[in-house]
Amino acid sequence: MKKKTIRGAIAGLIFTLGLSTAAFADGMGNMDMGKGTEKSASGIKAELTFNKDNKVKTGKNDVMVTLHDDNNKEVENAEVKLSAEMDKNSDMGGMNMDKSKPIEAALESSGSGQYMGNIEFTDKGKWVVTANVTVNGEKKDIKFDVDVVSAGPNWVVIGGFVGIVAVIIIVAAVKKKSKK
Repeated sequence: MKKKTIRGAIAGLIFTLGLSTAAFADGMGNMDMGKGTEKSASGIKAELTFNKDNKVKTGKNDVMVTLHDDNNKEVENAEVKLSAEMDKNSDMGGMNMDKSKPIEAALESSGSGQYMGNIEFTDKGKWVVTANVTVNGEKKDIKFDVDVVSAGPNWVVIGGFVGIVAVIIIVAAVKKKSKK
């Protein structure tokens, strides 16, 4: 009876750790955005926001552009595309970034003048992100300066896997001791 209880508890712990790791990893990409950077051009105000904490990292980033006109009314029927390229004036430790191609992303309207999607930055450093906005056939380019930092490891996911491995090792040790 005692062995079944221990096995059940350990199986429950492994299951819980596995699910919590997956939930934390999945929750990190939600589109709950904070406050971004605002710029204006030709009667359009644009706000560029990245991720939940507005920190831009190498790799895939959630992005949102919010558009308003001069009367602070949301711009609903726009076509929004982003293009990003390394700032040619930034010093990247002697790397030659002139040959890199711009990164592009098309954004989809989610209502209320908000256009969402994601963009994947390849290198850390200073980038120029241009929002190419077309409203009523008129194209406007709005440029934003963005600092991209290194993403680093995802410690939540790594910690979850380490926890699962530790539980498996403990289970193996308990089984081995109980067989003797």
